[in-house]
Amino acid sequence: MPQGEAQSKKRSLRLSREEILGGGVIKTMFLLGWPMMLSSLLQTLYNLTDMFWLGRLPSEEAKVAVAAINFTWPVVFFFISFAGGLGRGGIPIISQYIGAGKRDKANHYTGQIFSLVIIISVIVAAIGSIFSYPIFQAIGAKGELLNTAATYGSIIFLGIPFMFIAMGGGSVISAEGDTITPLIISGTSVGINIALDPLLIFGLIGLPRMGVFGAATATVIARVVAAAWLLYLLFKGKLRLKPKLKDFKPKWSSIKFILRIGLPSSASMSLMAFGFVIIQGILARLPNYELAIATYGVANRIVNLMFIIVNGLASSVSIMLGQALGADLIDRAKKIARNGIFFMYYLLLAASGIIYLFRIPIIAFFVPNNPDIIQSAGVFLSIVLIGIPYFGIFRIINSILNGSGHTIQSLAVSVTRLWGIRIPLAAYFALSFGVGMGMVGVWFAMAISNMASAGIGAIFYFKGDWLKKIIKKPKSETSA
Repeated sequence: MPQGEAQSKKRSLRLSREEILGGGVIKTMFLLGWPMMLSSLLQTLYNLTDMFWLGRLPSEEAKVAVAAINFTWPVVFFFISFAGGLGRGGIPIISQYIGAGKRDKANHYTGQIFSLVIIISVIVAAIGSIFSYPIFQAIGAKGELLNTAATYGSIIFLGIPFMFIAMGGGSVISAEGDTITPLIISGTSVGINIALDPLLIFGLIGLPRMGVFGAATATVIARVVAAAWLLYLLFKGKLRLKPKLKDFKPKWSSIKFILRIGLPSSASMSLMAFGFVIIQGILARLPNYELAIATYGVANRIVNLMFIIVNGLASSVSIMLGQALGADLIDRAKKIARNGIFFMYYLLLAASGIIYLFRIPIIAFFVPNNPDIIQSAGVFLSIVLIGIPYFGIFRIINSILNGSGHTIQSLAVSVTRLWGIRIPLAAYFALSFGVGMGMVGVWFAMAISNMASAGIGAIFYFKGDWLKKIIKKPKSETSA
């Protein structure tokens, strides 16, 4: 293939500003979104791979191991969410500057966001790794579950800086329209994890049998490779966004703007993550807590398979909307938002129906040696799937608010959904004397909160503040 033709084909996989601003909405959503969907699938495979291989340990060991990794991840997510929220909060800044044709400012803020996220994630990694045991003990883990969760969590915490260079950096790069490069890096990283997991967990080819410790080690090694690759591409100028070394030196005026947009996203993700920790704590206080936690982890990750599509399309809506607002194409922005909401609802309605019909064999694929988990997770899916199409509406509206830079409104919707509805209902249904629904009460709380969140989001959607772009504000552009 001639070099010019090859370069043209390569460029066609990475949508230009003109293609994002002028293409058909649904078509552009998928063209931007399919690499992010695949990237999301690959990220999900990190945990699913761990669960798949740990689930094939002897029955009792497998039950504790699966419960431990499911108990660990909401806590880890809480600690990484602050740094991750800042990276996510940078997406509207980058996308709106690209839409406005101000590539120099997009490059500047790329460097600033990378530096800020790396500094914060290093601090978080140190705290989480050192205090892993007392953290899990404080939220209700005990006995063998506590020891296993602390072992797994302490290693995962050490890999947080690399995780956020890869994941947070990938989000910033995607805001420009290049969703292919993060996909390639994620694919390689997941491949390394898949290859290493059985070797380190079971001690194959002469390696020691490491169990849960091996699963965590494999994940961190894979993240290190991904982070190193992304930094190499960035510093060598091989990406569309080309920040200079001076752009990585923290500049207070720019940091303030990033914090103003990013802190609500950080708070939203942190509160969401801590909310999931509380849910784990509620389940940990039930008489059959190991079964409840394992059920939650297995079934919730199956639901999360649908969110592969949700996250990809929702992220593409944020990018498209941000660039449209940056270019002052208001009618285009309205069309993106409207089509995104309706399309996501009907897509998740169909997907929920399919998963419900095949829920038992899907669950059995991941935990074939645990009939109690299979039965319990089947009940979970029968209840939770009812609210998933409405979650789709909530998710797209949140992407609209985040993509336009109105992250405080997004924070309000997210906090109300989890802290105003889900957690109080879960505690009441599961633990309240006279109700005593146990883990089933938590599943009903999840379904109800997802349904209610669609209506809450609609209030902010029709309010219409999201049609105002953020980069016009004078303070945001001084000294940038």
